[in-house]
Amino acid sequence: MPGFPQFFDAVLLMGTAAFNRDRLAGMERLEAGALQLTGVRSKVHRFGGIEFVDKNGRELGHLHGNGLLDVSIGRLAAESLIKSGKALPHHIFPRSKWVSLQIESEADASFGLALILKANESDGIQ
Repeated sequence: MPGFPQFFDAVLLMGTAAFNRDRLAGMERLEAGALQLTGVRSKVHRFGGIEFVDKNGRELGHLHGNGLLDVSIGRLAAESLIKSGKALPHHIFPRSKWVSLQIESEADASFGLALILKANESDGIQ
């Protein structure tokens, strides 16, 4: 159904705004920081949320309305971060170059931003 993922994510975001202000503050800090990275811009993600893309339009990651951040950092880096417990396997593609991180507060935004920066520095071929 066209538009349903965006509608569903908007409902998640409303719930976050109403019931979890710390998470919302972390999400806002992450978004503001990501948009200050050279060449990074945002757009609506095809499955809802905010997508961060590089200067060529390559997706670096996306942030869902419930604070779940998914970032493409390369398979080896993903495996290392998951093994160390610093990130979670991607919630849909657990054995991929993607990792997930739950943003709970502004304290989580710094690490999420570091992941987006890593994705922005890579060439996307990993």
